[in-house]
Amino acid sequence: MPIYEKSYLSWHGQLLQKPMTWLVIAKTGIRLAWRKSLGIILFISFIPFFFRAGQIYIVSRFGDEEALMKMVRGIQIDAEFFMSFLKGQSFILLLLVIVVGAGLIANDRKFKALPIYFSKPVGFWDYIIGKLLVIGSYGMLITMIPALLLYLMRALLTQNTDFIQSFYWVPFSIVAWPLAALLILGGLTLAVSAFSRGSRAASILLFSIIYVPELLRAILSRIPDIGLISIHATLHQLGAIFFGAKHPYDFSNGWMVIVLLGICGLSLLILKIKVRPTEILS
Repeated sequence: MPIYEKSYLSWHGQLLQKPMTWLVIAKTGIRLAWRKSLGIILFISFIPFFFRAGQIYIVSRFGDEEALMKMVRGIQIDAEFFMSFLKGQSFILLLLVIVVGAGLIANDRKFKALPIYFSKPVGFWDYIIGKLLVIGSYGMLITMIPALLLYLMRALLTQNTDFIQSFYWVPFSIVAWPLAALLILGGLTLAVSAFSRGSRAASILLFSIIYVPELLRAILSRIPDIGLISIHATLHQLGAIFFGAKHPYDFSNGWMVIVLLGICGLSLLILKIKVRPTEILS
């Protein structure tokens, strides 16, 4: 039979389920985000971890020694100990978020890569979740994971079960607070990145959005509700709630929730507007 007379046959195969494209985007982003400056930030971020680990070891092993009694007397390994560790990582976390996340979408828009993404089986949420996981992966590496290791170290070194019985709920707080903070900061970072045309501009804008309001809050600290303008302050207030600690600021929890939800909503709106497959036509 001549080839020009052979017609096409219908396909009777079975369609595969949609692949986890967000995971592919995340894995690629994590690999590409690694750089020398990021390694330096991660190294610095683990210095407080080793310091806290040393405190836990001294309290656990030598807490009953008279010679070391004065040294360990002021060290309380309780819920606020772990909250204080996470709170101390906030500045390093900001630097890491800027280094990792500032160019995630800005560079895609700069080099007109969005149409390439969306020409594949990639939806809006696949793209956003993949980019958010890049920030979250490195963020958890300096917050949640070391804090859980400190808790596990204390639980293994203690001579009895009093610590676990009293603070069995602390691991849930250690997981919940960083996840909430990374979701809010990650969403804000992606929104700022999508709004910018380059990673440098996104870095400057993100740093200004976070720390200029914090500077104003410190200057106008006598005003009770002024802390609501600072993402830094609202996240610390959220951490105090998770760990059952005294609230560091005077504003109400209700307004804090509204502000944080507003940040998430505004970030999502910006992403919906800016992350489009037709970017190449603009």
